[in-house]
Amino acid sequence: MTHGQALTTRRLLRQLATPPTPVGLRVHEDIAELIDEMRTLLLADEDRDALSISASTLHQWRTRLDQALHEFEAADPDAWARARQPGTWLDSHLRLRSLLAHEVAKAYWDNKTHIEYASIDIERYLWGAR
Repeated sequence: MTHGQALTTRRLLRQLATPPTPVGLRVHEDIAELIDEMRTLLLADEDRDALSISASTLHQWRTRLDQALHEFEAADPDAWARARQPGTWLDSHLRLRSLLAHEVAKAYWDNKTHIEYASIDIERYLWGAR
């Protein structure tokens, strides 16, 4: 693992954590708050050149993001359908949720408390497994 790989992964994670496009729903504020927290931590890790992130932090993010996305879908299925298009903030968040779920599951099964940034297969979630 190199510092360069960890830096690239942190930057790509920040790109997935795109602030939502506001449409006036309360759930968007919840999502925006979580995404802001994620971006803040990722920037702090970048500043201190962190090589790993706590699995419990990723688990918390996945749980909160999953809940917020389900609430958004239930609150306004029409807005959900309009926003669920390739390249949108919602697409980015759905990919981020998949990535977090995968990494948390790997950490659980491997009994790891920290996940190395460089080991995260970010490209798979940005562009899909092809």
